[in-house]
Amino acid sequence: RSQCIPRDRRVPGQVPLPREIWYEYEGVPLKWNVPIGVLYDILGGGSLPWEVNIRINDFPEDKLLALGRDVDRTVKNSFIHNVKEAGYMKHQGNVFNHLQPAQTAQLWQGLHRDKFDEFWVVNHRLMEHINNETYQYIPFRIYTDLHKQYIQKPFKPRVDDELTTLGDLLFKCLPGSVEETGDSEDPHKIKEGITLKIQGVCPPLVTPIQWLSEHLSHADNFLYIVVLGDLTAPVAASGSTTKGGVTASGSATTGGVAASGSATVTAGQSSGAAGNEE
Repeated sequence: RSQCIPRDRRVPGQVPLPREIWYEYEGVPLKWNVPIGVLYDILGGGSLPWEVNIRINDFPEDKLLALGRDVDRTVKNSFIHNVKEAGYMKHQGNVFNHLQPAQTAQLWQGLHRDKFDEFWVVNHRLMEHINNETYQYIPFRIYTDLHKQYIQKPFKPRVDDELTTLGDLLFKCLPGSVEETGDSEDPHKIKEGITLKIQGVCPPLVTPIQWLSEHLSHADNFLYIVVLGDLTAPVAASGSTTKGGVTASGSATTGGVAASGSATVTAGQSSGAAGNEE
């Protein structure tokens, strides 16, 4: 976290703080707006504790989003924007729009101050079903590389009274990652050389995507799926009729590679699941 101190508030003789502090791992800038557990799944390689570098110079403006002068407000707005977007996908905003300003503030403060009970009092409402139905669409993002466009498309958790699965989602949105088996009980399998992780684990492809969204989403209510390896098959075209899919609508984040010297800090993986109290 970094924030410029106005000149008139600095202690005489104090070394001015850098305008932007940022982090990198093996030359790759780490995005502050991606959950640390997702960053670890993409880059960490399974080693703990995870050592990342703190940088105070040469901020990669073309690779990372700047936090600006009001760090807390920037991070809060990013978090609330994601929660609101997820809410519209799940309930058309019918739950989020009925939250009082004090409840939205409690949602953020509970997360910000690491007080799960405060956070969950509000967030459990955002994870509920309306009239015991599934979500309208699943809020998810697939990362194949930290600094490439993530994949995000409308995907239904139920089609013709049948629950769609993780395998269905990957076959629709990232066909290079899975292949059909011809087995009606287990219709998809991960292609050789492909690694799949959600919250650090690889769930069975037959797992209903609704269940994963409820139990393995991050605090912003998005389900983050990491898929690494040689993805040679093209991404499914817009308007595909694959089960669960509707039309394509991609979304992007900034990214790239850079490095400069400074100190080292040790960081551990953090899950922050939205739908799981563990």
